Amino acid sequence: METIHKSFEELSSVQLQDIFRLRQNVFIIEQQCFYEDIDGADAKAEHLLIYDEEKLAAYLRIFPYGVKYENEANMGRIVVDPEFRGTGLGERLIKKGIELCDKKPIRIEAQAALEKYYNGFGFKAEGEVYVVDDIDHLQMVLA
Repeated sequence: METIHKSFEELSSVQLQDIFRLRQNVFIIEQQCFYEDIDGADAKAEHLLIYDEEKLAAYLRIFPYGVKYENEANMGRIVVDPEFRGTGLGERLIKKGIELCDKKPIRIEAQAALEKYYNGFGFKAEGEVYVVDDIDHLQMVLA
């Protein structure tokens, strides 16, 4: 497994295609959530990719401290290819993402069904559950 951390400008066209394909396959097709994934924010983010040989197995994007939230970093679009779920790859991805946030507070917009999973990394729910694109979400913060 190869872990890659790059700015948007550093990503190759193949890596961008891999990112968009994985996000589309999971968030849009698997979860049947039709939303605008290419939201114009990728250029402001850092990107963490984990490849298994030629296949993108896991991905997340990071908005550094002060970019999306004034006092917090943000991790989002956290996704693991279905083929690699249950292997510990999600844990590896999130721990590396947390490390890259330089011990700053981190905010995520988590799917509410994953609250206990994110609690395992120290994230705490903040506020009430709300709906985004027909899926329950909640704000979670790692202080």
